[in-house]
Amino acid sequence: MGPAWGEKRIAVVTGAGRGIGLSTAEALAEAGATVAVLDRDEEAGRSAAGKIGAGARFFSVDMAEPADIERCVAEVVAEFGTVDILVNNVGVLSTTTISDLTEDEWNRVIGINLTSAVFASKCVIPHMKKAGWGRIVTISSMAGRMGGLTTGVAYSVSKAALLGLTMNLARNLASENITVNAVAPGPTRTELFDGFTHEQVRRLEDSIPLKRLGKPRNVADTVVFLASDAAEFITGATVDVNGGSFIG
Repeated sequence: MGPAWGEKRIAVVTGAGRGIGLSTAEALAEAGATVAVLDRDEEAGRSAAGKIGAGARFFSVDMAEPADIERCVAEVVAEFGTVDILVNNVGVLSTTTISDLTEDEWNRVIGINLTSAVFASKCVIPHMKKAGWGRIVTISSMAGRMGGLTTGVAYSVSKAALLGLTMNLARNLASENITVNAVAPGPTRTELFDGFTHEQVRRLEDSIPLKRLGKPRNVADTVVFLASDAAEFITGATVDVNGGSFIG
């Protein structure tokens, strides 16, 4: 596969130290982008950037803090000159039901999953407008599409809200040649499954029409497509990557 863009692009991937974020950062670099690896975990972030190689650099940030997001994006722009692509990937899982939900848990999940995407987008949009080109791709979830099966209320709400954010930004930024789309993964084999027994994983796989868990690269390749020149006429869309678990 050749380069995904006719010219060099600068991509920011949040929560890129591991899992889907790392796979996405790798895939974007392979497609020809220079990647800013954003993560709060310095060890994981530096390891990820080192694994990707010369096409990546690590930037430390707490994505739950809008002021720190603003600082970090300014550092990325100082280093690379602009931001062409933003992948809002950072997230935290929560299985807390509404009956057990605390205000602290609600604020934690909404802050990391939703507020991060809002303010990261706010920070990069002026640079995309100036360039007359931009791509924002946000990682939502099947839980945001249908309420979730085992996920908690804050998680499901945060992931659904990301779809609303995607549609709002897509509608308001289309005239600036900035496309905004979302990817909604189903069960995907990441570190979250490390604590599952073989039997638990097998039962989950049996519940998926394609009879297997997704791979981080399945999501990453979808992100690269949506960020590429090939997807120039797609905006405001949600692409489901879930093996047929949710169709609608």
